[in-house]
Amino acid sequence: MLLIKQLLYQNYQFNKELDNIKQAIDELDHAARTSTKTQSLKQATDLMKTLVYFNHTMNDQTTSINSLTKFFKEQHLADSILIIDLILSQQRITKQIKVYRDLLESINGLFSAMMDNHLNNLMKYLDSVALIISIPALISSIWGMNVGGLPGKENKFGFLWVLLFGLALAIISSFFLRRKNYLK
Repeated sequence: MLLIKQLLYQNYQFNKELDNIKQAIDELDHAARTSTKTQSLKQATDLMKTLVYFNHTMNDQTTSINSLTKFFKEQHLADSILIIDLILSQQRITKQIKVYRDLLESINGLFSAMMDNHLNNLMKYLDSVALIISIPALISSIWGMNVGGLPGKENKFGFLWVLLFGLALAIISSFFLRRKNYLK
């Protein structure tokens, strides 16, 4: 009987710790919706590791408790109410752990989706910058060829005209790309 009460007390302590884990999951959920900070990702990983340990501990403990309660019932050594309380407590904790793991996995998925979205926006920006820079580079490379017939070759302001032409096209393309909404 004392052993069953001790196991019930142990489950009570597990339940208290699961309440703390639930608060941490709620904080991570809020963090996942607002930012993708490294600290939050580390905390999510640590919390998932803790839940995995809890899950394995509860699975092992469930097997032990089932064997123990079977023995107590056969020997008529314990109050059946306490045994039922212990079994129900164990089942609730095991279910709670599974629910919390599912919640944490969905939060990790949200973190991944947010990071993917940020990365996509960054790549769109970098592609736009590369396109703007490549326009004057293309124009200057064409005019820099050592072939005849290029306009401005004999003009003393030819270099300046090529430079202004490339800069004008870069500015026009940057205005065009700025007006484009990539977030749709």
